Amino acid sequence: MMFISGLMLLLQTAACLDRFCRLNQSYPCYAALGHKLNVLIVLNTSEYDMKIQKRINYNKETDPVCRAKNDTIKRKECDLYSNRPEVTVINGTLIINRVIRADSGNYTVFLYHSDGTDTSADLEDLEVNVEGTETLIRLITISCSPKISL
Repeated sequence: MMFISGLMLLLQTAACLDRFCRLNQSYPCYAALGHKLNVLIVLNTSEYDMKIQKRINYNKETDPVCRAKNDTIKRKECDLYSNRPEVTVINGTLIINRVIRADSGNYTVFLYHSDGTDTSADLEDLEVNVEGTETLIRLITISCSPKISL
């Protein structure tokens, strides 16, 4: 009986591990190490050139960036996710299929119209926290299953 209860808890928790976050959310985004993370950036990517920048030194010139246009990452302009084919942009959503610890951090997104106009003034930063699976399972179990206590 305990085995079945534990298995049900794991399955229920695993369903919550494919994280969906949005750029403008007011709280940090949590991702499990080795799991999938989806970050909704913008709904219509055909209108914009997108620049994702990880804020390390808060320097627009030296912090790593990744550029995308029409749901395609410009690999030659992407030092943020270099050598990571598991990172894609689909329908305005940044998808990381296998999160690594280096994905933790604060991200800023800049959106430019095709004429070069910056339209990202209303966008906020997103804080991404990557946790070990065991730690995150405890956090997510609490938020996904309030009836179950640990």
